[in-house]
Amino acid sequence: MELPKEFSKVHVQLLVLFSTLLLFLIANAAFGGTSLGFIPPLIAVLVLIEIFAFVGMEVKEGASKHGWKHEIVDTIIALAVAIAVWYGASFILNTSSPVSGVVSCSMLPNLYRGDFIIVQGAQVEAYEINMTEQELESLTRRAAVYYNGRNASVEGSVFSYCIANPSAEVCEALAENPEGVTEKKGAFTYNYERCTVKYQDGKQGSIPCLKSVTFKGREYLTNFSNDIIIYAPPEGYLYSMIGDIVHRAMFKINAGGETYYLTRGDNNPVLDLQVYDYGRGLTNPPVPERFVRGKVIARIPILGYFKLFLHGYFQEDSQCRTQLEYTHIE
Repeated sequence: MELPKEFSKVHVQLLVLFSTLLLFLIANAAFGGTSLGFIPPLIAVLVLIEIFAFVGMEVKEGASKHGWKHEIVDTIIALAVAIAVWYGASFILNTSSPVSGVVSCSMLPNLYRGDFIIVQGAQVEAYEINMTEQELESLTRRAAVYYNGRNASVEGSVFSYCIANPSAEVCEALAENPEGVTEKKGAFTYNYERCTVKYQDGKQGSIPCLKSVTFKGREYLTNFSNDIIIYAPPEGYLYSMIGDIVHRAMFKINAGGETYYLTRGDNNPVLDLQVYDYGRGLTNPPVPERFVRGKVIARIPILGYFKLFLHGYFQEDSQCRTQLEYTHIE
C-alpha cells in the first residue's frame, strides 16, 4: 500500500537529517584530533542547514497552499503548543529546564557529548555536611601545599597552579608522587593520587588527580552514586562564561541557613572549586542551591546533538578523546 504523500515526505526529511548526523558521528570518530578535524564541524553545520531548510520548505509549501495568513496562524499555534509542552514539562518535573544537551566530555563515561538529558527538580543525593559561614568562605582562600617536608602557598589549587607553572618545585613533586602532596585550603584538606588516562587510540598514561577530601577528620572519596546535577554558574564564576554545567554533586553544604553544592565532572581530575584561571583571577565558588536547575534522571544518546548544533557547539574538545580511571572510589 502506498504511503500518504505528506507521511512519506516527513520520513524522508527525518531520514536525511539522521543520516547526516550519523555521517557526523562517523567522521568525528575517524578524524577527531587529526589534521582532518575540520571535517566533523562542517558536517555539523550541514545538519543545521538541513534543519532550517526543511522548516523553510514546510512554511513555504504551507503558504503556497493556504496563503501566508493561514501559515502565520499555524506557526503561532505550533509555537503556542511547544511553549505549553515546555511549561507543562517544567511543572511536572519541577524545574525551569526540564531538558538539555550535554556539551562536553567532562562526564565520561557516564554521560557523553550529545546526550539528551531529562532534568528533575528534586532532592539531590550527595555527601551532606554542615559548615559555618566562615568555614564556607575559607574554601576559596589561598591553598597551603605540603610536599617532601616543605610547603608552598598557591592561589586556586596546586593542580591548577601546576598547569600554569609545570616546572615549579611543588609541581615536580606532584607529578612524581601525587600521594605525597597534601593541599590544605580552609576547612578542606585535598588528598591526591595518580589516575590512569585512557586515550582514544588505545594508549594509556597517568596524571595527578584528586583522590579524596578530608573534612573534620572524615575522608570523602569520589562517589559515583551521588546525583548528577545541572546548574547555571552565577556571574563572576569561571564557568559562567561556558553556560549551564552538568556535573556530579560531590558535597551538599548547609551553611548560614542556605544550601550550597560542590561539583566535579567524572572525567575531570579535580573539583570545579579547584579550577582556577590565573589570567582572569576567577574560580568556581560553592554553588548556591537557587542556581541548581535539577538533577539528571534520564538520558537519550545522540539526540542532544541537535540542541548543540542549534546553539553553535560544532567542535568537540580534546577531553572527548581521553577518559580518567580512578584508583580509589566509594
